[in-house]
Amino acid sequence: MNWAILLCMVALISLSTPSLSAQGPLPSIVLECDQQSITIEVHPGSSKVANVDCTLSNPSVHSMSADITVSSGSLSNAAPGSVTIAAGDEQTFQVALRGESTMSPSMIVVAINASVTTVNGVPCTFGCPEDSADVDVEVVQFARISAQTRAGELNLGVDQSAEVVIDLQNLGNGQDIFEIEIENQSGLESLGFSFDIQSTGNLDPQEKVPHNFTVMTGGDIPTDTFEIQVYIRSSFDPEIEVMEVFIIQAEGPPEPLVTLGSDETALVMGGISVAGLILVFLIVFMGVRSARRRRLSRGPSEEDEWSEVDEYDDFDDLDDFM
Repeated sequence: MNWAILLCMVALISLSTPSLSAQGPLPSIVLECDQQSITIEVHPGSSKVANVDCTLSNPSVHSMSADITVSSGSLSNAAPGSVTIAAGDEQTFQVALRGESTMSPSMIVVAINASVTTVNGVPCTFGCPEDSADVDVEVVQFARISAQTRAGELNLGVDQSAEVVIDLQNLGNGQDIFEIEIENQSGLESLGFSFDIQSTGNLDPQEKVPHNFTVMTGGDIPTDTFEIQVYIRSSFDPEIEVMEVFIIQAEGPPEPLVTLGSDETALVMGGISVAGLILVFLIVFMGVRSARRRRLSRGPSEEDEWSEVDEYDDFDDLDDFM
């Protein structure tokens, strides 16, 4: 009696359930993705999206449906929820991965999984085939710089110095060092200027710091106005740079009233010496002549009567002397 009941139950189950073994090999699927590693650019202006192309194959004689799930960590994703594959056929689908501009450079493993849910239209509840594929996604570092000079103009005289302050901010998504460079620095140094400039230290993303450097003048700077161009360049990506400008109002040493060459100076000094000697002689001569006239006007005394005429005979007139 018990055997009869068991045989009846087996017969009922056979009638109500598709016989997978009678239709061919057991259900199976194969998932393959074209890209094993990809990169995502997240800098401003980029799409921030990367696509992965995958193929789901059904090598069995059973038609199947499979659910697609994607585990992508901090990346958002979009993929079809399920695909249906005929016996011996395949289906392609695409997984889109999206990053954000605030993401730090990183490597993310994205897992794509296909799990069979129906076989020949019948829900699969036990031993359902599945397959998966992993894709390495690199979130790429980018560089961006914000710079603003605090003082737009410096007034410098001879042998003076002043500080230039530039507010710098790392707008990239990774650590960076900014290099500071003065346009035509060698030419400015030949005019008597010098610059004490250091690069920044490591700046974290979004970090903002005031950066100082010193401008110094020598003793022979010209009096003029100079427009100084300052370039701030990323160490991570030297193609990323910004330019700031400040003005130097330079006042050099006062210029001499007369500028003479060595030969001209010798002639002038010689002329001054001769003229000075003539002037001194004229003063002495006029003094002596004046004294003689005063003596003649009051008459000779007994003491000097014998020598008055003889002493001044040769000085009666300037023309006789000349």
